[in-house]
Amino acid sequence: MERVLAVLNAFTEAGPNLTLMQVCEATGLTPSTAYRLMANLVARGYLEPGREGNAYRLGLTVIRLAGVALGQLDVRVKAAPLMDELRNRTRETVHLAALDGRHIIYLEKLEGLHAIGLMSSRVGRTAPAHCTALGRVLLAFNPEATEEILKGPLEAPTPRTVVDPKALRALLARVNEQGYALDLGEHEPEVRCVAAPVRNHSGAVIAAMSVSGPAQRIEPMLTEGLVTEVVHVARAISGLLGYLGSAMARKIVETRTV
Repeated sequence: MERVLAVLNAFTEAGPNLTLMQVCEATGLTPSTAYRLMANLVARGYLEPGREGNAYRLGLTVIRLAGVALGQLDVRVKAAPLMDELRNRTRETVHLAALDGRHIIYLEKLEGLHAIGLMSSRVGRTAPAHCTALGRVLLAFNPEATEEILKGPLEAPTPRTVVDPKALRALLARVNEQGYALDLGEHEPEVRCVAAPVRNHSGAVIAAMSVSGPAQRIEPMLTEGLVTEVVHVARAISGLLGYLGSAMARKIVETRTV
């Protein structure tokens, strides 16, 4: 069972399309063992042959299971209407994500109303936590996860990525203090993002929500109230989850439900 799970996990860590040898590299399994396990997974619909030569990808059975799991996430269900309203107002892409070890996992993505293809994000895909605005929010309010991340190594997807542990620690402290995080081309060069925390009834940060888009559109918006709007909507979602520690959250929820 552990080896089967290792094969499936390889498709979230190493990439969505993997050859047999790439799965072996990611899992440490021998080619004969990996092939046997993958053949069984293909037969049961957990994997399927991909479109890229001899690569494999996750199958429809995994997608069905993921859909059931996502449908059970209270935060995703309750956040959806407010996220949709935010997307329509800003016309940019809105994300919801949770922390998954050293990565974030996208729980929801509402595509922006502009025709762009800059972002690689999609529901169920992961991204490094330390260089995304969503991840920085989640790390800033999770000291244990932060300490684990700071042990390194820290990959640098772009030349702008902060990889120095001391600098990252200071950055996360600022995020905790100010209540939001920015990604100015540190995960994807031409993408800018602002994210804020989503809290449950006890005040614990269980997710983060963001607005993302190309630099030429998002950067002017950062000085025109986008940060405040993202923070307010994230607080409103928190209010819907039962968090009433913020007067602003209560006010937004009450205004929306009247």
